[in-house]
Amino acid sequence: MKSARYKLEVLEPTNLQKGKFRPSFVLLDGYLDLFDTIEALINVCILATQGEPYSPPHVKQPGEDIRKTLELVTQLLPFEEGEFLDEVNQLLKKEV
Repeated sequence: MKSARYKLEVLEPTNLQKGKFRPSFVLLDGYLDLFDTIEALINVCILATQGEPYSPPHVKQPGEDIRKTLELVTQLLPFEEGEFLDEVNQLLKKEV
């Protein structure tokens, strides 16, 4: 079994507050990219709440917003950690 150090990499400790973590994979080009990403998340939520194909006037690129949101959500899935936890779970079952 590989060391946990190499499996648990989605979250990293933050120097801002003791005991708090931040995602290690979120890389942004700057504040404008951050704001674009936040806007895309909000726009996708707006689109998702509509019962029919609908795009409010302020949502200029719904397809792009959906793509950005889904890319971010995909990055949030901690598959490496899941594999590690499955291995740990199997080891714990053997000990019982």
